[in-house]
Amino acid sequence: MEHLRQRVTQRWSGMGLAARMWWAALATVGVAAVLVLSATSVVDATSHPAAPASAAAKSAGSGTPTAAAAGSGSGSGSMAGMTGGASTSTPTSTPTPTSSPASAASPASAAPASTGSAQATPTVCANVKGTTTMSNGMVMAPVPPGPPTAAQQAAADLLVAQTRATLARYSSLSAATAAGYTPATKPTGYVVHYANWPVAKSDGFDPSDPAFLVYANTVNGPVLLGAMYLGPAPCTPGPDVGGSLTQWHAHDNLCLSGGQVVGNTDATGTCATGVHNTNTYFMLHVWTEPSLATTHQFQADLTRAELAPIIEGNA
Repeated sequence: MEHLRQRVTQRWSGMGLAARMWWAALATVGVAAVLVLSATSVVDATSHPAAPASAAAKSAGSGTPTAAAAGSGSGSGSMAGMTGGASTSTPTSTPTPTSSPASAASPASAAPASTGSAQATPTVCANVKGTTTMSNGMVMAPVPPGPPTAAQQAAADLLVAQTRATLARYSSLSAATAAGYTPATKPTGYVVHYANWPVAKSDGFDPSDPAFLVYANTVNGPVLLGAMYLGPAPCTPGPDVGGSLTQWHAHDNLCLSGGQVVGNTDATGTCATGVHNTNTYFMLHVWTEPSLATTHQFQADLTRAELAPIIEGNA
């Protein structure tokens, strides 16, 4: 080893100045190259995380909307089953409405549709066989199979005509409140259900005297959207007036207090405020506002996107 060191020293001493500078520069370039490659590898590793081991691992962290999540945003045009006009500490057998965004709408010549995935069993009105409970908390009553018959279509058209004729006198909210209608959902919401409690408790399905009126709070003031009717008793759908066109619905996730809907139940079915309305009424909307009537005539609920043109004054 000592002999080798002496030979290297002799060769280096025998080199000229130019040769010594060339070999020194070459060594410097080599070290720099190693450092650059190392830095590049570190940056690449930190900016490109490792992919999941499998597709199942990738999807494991993605959530699916639940009934509680779907019902938490209450800004659309649905009214829920009510308990009554007076303040109560436990659910009663009188009616009460809702306001929660959820379903798509359907024309008067087609069966209503509902958004949200179907759940296995309803948490309310188990006595009604054949219902479908959606992830947004809506309990859809069964309807006759197939498209409406000519007689059912005519009956549905008559219901719309009678409702529209009655609602002509309530085009202004002041006329409705003067007639005894009071808010059953949050008055400052996008859509507000107004209840006539004496009517609701006597005959909830009378086109000449609707139990509920529905208004939208728009940039131009309150706009009448339509009416809502109730079934004859708690957990009892009304008549299939228009066959598959007129599908009744209830809500299984509403919290009530003082005759108003004040929220939705959580994942455990508990209300943070108010009481869970388990003795709900089935409901039927008839939308008469022109932009809704053509395609959403009997839809159980309306999305915010469907309401936006009305609220923004562009309908």
